[in-house]
Amino acid sequence: MSAPFFGIESDTLGGLRAAGAITFANARLALAQLPPPAHGADLNVDLGALDGGDSATLAVLIAWSAAARRAGAALHYLRVPQGLRNLAKLCEVDGLLGFA
Repeated sequence: MSAPFFGIESDTLGGLRAAGAITFANARLALAQLPPPAHGADLNVDLGALDGGDSATLAVLIAWSAAARRAGAALHYLRVPQGLRNLAKLCEVDGLLGFA
């Protein structure tokens, strides 16, 4: 059985749009798909087209945020699905990810 589809593409405003599902089966692939942000840059990632969200999704978002901070950049998540917001709040990482 193959991993579910997940992809990141550039949007028309210079940000990125994530689509599909981040699951345990494809988290490693998803983690590697975010391009490294430029030092001092703000990068917007639209999550509105994500299918669902679980702890694997949260882990990837946390890792992306940490990589951006290490690069001296700021990562902003836009249009976060409500289920993912709820899970982040339950796990007490919503503030860390800027979902609050």
